[in-house]
Formats: sequence, C-alpha cells, structure tokens
Amino acid sequence: MLEDIYGHDLKQLVNFQRKIIDLCADALMVVNKEGRLIYINESFKELHGLGEEVLGEPVSNIIDNTRLNIVAQTGIAEHDCLQEIENHSFIVSRIPFYEDGNCIGAVGMIRFRHVDEIQKLTENIKELKNEIERLRKSKKASDEAEYTFSHIPGIAPAAREAKNKAMLAAPRNVTVLLRGESGVGKEVYSQSIHNFSQRCDGPFIHLNCSAIAEHLIESELFGYEEGAFTGARKGGRRGMFEQADKGTIFLDEIGDMPLAAQVKLLRVIQEGKVSRIGSEKITKVDVRIIAATNRNLEEMVKEKTFREDLFYRLNVIPIKLPALRHAVEEIPILAKRIWKRMSRKNGMFHKYLNSSALIALQEYPWPGNVRELQNFLERCMIMSRENDITAEIVNTVLQNGVACDLMQPEDALELLPLAELVEKTELQAISRALSAANGNRSAAARRLGITRPLLYKKMIKYGLK
Repeated sequence: MLEDIYGHDLKQLVNFQRKIIDLCADALMVVNKEGRLIYINESFKELHGLGEEVLGEPVSNIIDNTRLNIVAQTGIAEHDCLQEIENHSFIVSRIPFYEDGNCIGAVGMIRFRHVDEIQKLTENIKELKNEIERLRKSKKASDEAEYTFSHIPGIAPAAREAKNKAMLAAPRNVTVLLRGESGVGKEVYSQSIHNFSQRCDGPFIHLNCSAIAEHLIESELFGYEEGAFTGARKGGRRGMFEQADKGTIFLDEIGDMPLAAQVKLLRVIQEGKVSRIGSEKITKVDVRIIAATNRNLEEMVKEKTFREDLFYRLNVIPIKLPALRHAVEEIPILAKRIWKRMSRKNGMFHKYLNSSALIALQEYPWPGNVRELQNFLERCMIMSRENDITAEIVNTVLQNGVACDLMQPEDALELLPLAELVEKTELQAISRALSAANGNRSAAARRLGITRPLLYKKMIKYGLK
C-alpha cells in the first residue's frame, strides 16, 4: 500500500516513518553503546529547547539525571520510572536494543507527560518525592561515595571479568561479596556498585569490621538507646543499618566480625529489621549489603569461626578482585591517575613519571597491591630530587625500601652497630606494613606475621601513630 501512495520514494517513506514516531513517542531519544545521542524526535527538541546540534554528545551532558547511558551499558531495561525534567515529573522508560545478541544502545521515552491524570500513580509520586528529599538530607551525614566504574581500568582479563560482573550486579538489589587481597580496591568497587545502582541517591555507609573493638561493633551496626550501657550517650544513637536505610552498607573485612554480631546480621538480612541495644522496638530497614574480605571464609566456616548460614547469605554474587601482580596491564593507567591526583594534593606539578618508570613498576609484584602502589608513588614524588622519575629511581627506591635514601648521598651513610641496624630495619618494616595496610593495625600485624598486641608495643617503642 505504501508503494501505491509513495511510488517507491524512499525519502518520503522515511519522512512518513519519522512523523509516525513523533506521534507515537513523546520526547524520544536514542543513544549508542557509549551513551552518545544518535537520534532525537521533535517533541524531545521542544521539551528541552535543543536541536540537532546535540547529536553525538554524551546524553549525561544534556540531561544531568539520566540513566539511559547506564541502560545502554548494562542492557537491563528500566520501565515506568519517575524522573524530574525541568522541575516537572514524568514517567519514563529506558529500553535497550540488541544486535546479534549484543546490546548496542538504548531508547528513552516519556511514557506519561501529565502524571496528575494517572490517579493510581499520584500518591506514589508524592511519596517518592518525600523520600528523595529525606535521602538527600540523610546523604549529607553519610560517607560520600566518590568512586565510579570509570576509576577502574579493567584492561587485564581478570580485572575486566571482575568489573563486568560488578556492573551486571550493580543495578539489581542483590548482595555482593568482594573477595581479594588487602589493597586491591574493594572500597572502589563497593562505591562504584552503589553509584551504578538505583540507590545512588541514598546513603553509602562504610564499616570496617576489623577496625572496631569487638564489644562496640553491635552498637555501631544496630545502635543503642539512652542508658543501654555505661557511656551510652543521651538520646541514644542510630546504628549504621538505620543510617543506611534506602541506601547501601559496605561491610569491609567481614571475616573479622564477631560471632555474636554475625547472628544479628543474619537476622537483619533475613527479616529486614533491626533492634537497638536496650530497646524492644523493631525498626524496618531497606538496605543493600556489599561485603568484602581478604580471608578464606570457607575455611572459617569449617573452623566454626564464621557462620555457614551467613556465608551463604552474603555469597550471592561473589566477585574475585585480582591482585595487582596478576593484572600488570592495569599498572600504567593506575600509576598515571594516582600521580595526577598526588600532584594536585601536594602541589608538585613539575614532576612526572617517565615511560621507563611505568615499565619498572610493572616488574614489581606489589604485595600491598594498589594501596602500596599509591603510597610508593607519593614517596617517589616527595622524596626524589629529580623532576623526571625514571626506572632507575623507581628501582632504587624499591631496592632500598625507604624513599628517604634518595635524599642521602651514599657516602653519607655510616656503618651501624648490629642492634641499631636491626631496630632501623624493624622500624622500616613496620612503617611499610602500616602504610600498605592504610593504617589498619590488624591487617599490618597479619602482614608482619606478629600479634596485634606485639605490634602495639613496637609502635609505642618507635613512636609510631
């Protein structure tokens, strides 16, 4: 029939199809896999006051609260979602499209422009608005989640696999267990997952289970009422689960959580309810859990030091983060990013990493992973006299173990008595362990193969804080 009307005129046929799209779809836009606009219809132009000049631009530059770029990356549709555009509420859908089984982009469209005409959605929208305002206020008091997946290179095969798994899990409300050695970037992954989820406007609460005394961890997690115990502050205190309501809680070093707290944590996961210490009141919470550990939880389950039922509850989406020595392709990109950040922090923009230095960095195993790499680069930046950081400087620092050796001429070093040499070596080892563990004394003690009380004594002896 179209042939009878248009006589094979392809241009007229295309124009006809565009008119149909304009009539059927309100404010329609299409992005490619990279989230760049490749098509907009007339009602989109009218709504946003924009024209064809935006084609090719990242959609996030045009609409600040869009999630269309995320749908294009994950391939997961988001239907009938509330979105604020130009101070007006709209119901929008974001639908990925595929070619040969691969997601190649996404279509976004307004489903309902006048939400007040949809009676059954009106009250939900009001509740959502109130909830968004409450979350904005609560987020000010929460830890900031600054990292996103753009901070993770994901070039090495193992790193790429971990990043892809995390991006697939992020939009869904599932528990994630991050596993890997100390310093591999578990906090970066946890914040990235939070920021890539639909809870990104909610609070992100971080608790390091190994950094809190055993008798305090329950009050930190679940809160307490006034007078619940000696030292309980007036008015009581909200626990971290209450603070994380409608957001994400990151339980770092979950393997160090005491068994008593594990029981209560399991109840929160199963029932979504918490009770403060000293109170019989039950509070419902809606919290997504991301846990992390560098310990062998399976062995701990066998040894009865970690609850088996809790392990299975946490191990829904396990993600293994590779050690830096198993993902050396990541090192040049990470080193450049760290160096740039340290240059701003220390105001030292005249120093730069030579390409030979990047190669030398790849040849070192980095037992402390990204955290050790970061600390090492900052030492090189501050302690080196040279502006051009070469492989020779990198290797000198790595061999000596102390960056300050770069500032001393070799002939200035005197032969020390054995006892003094032992003390100097011990001080350097403890300092490096604490640096690699980012100040975490339990982790530093494990790296040194000594007990935590012995580490305390050594720190006091050498005046370390």
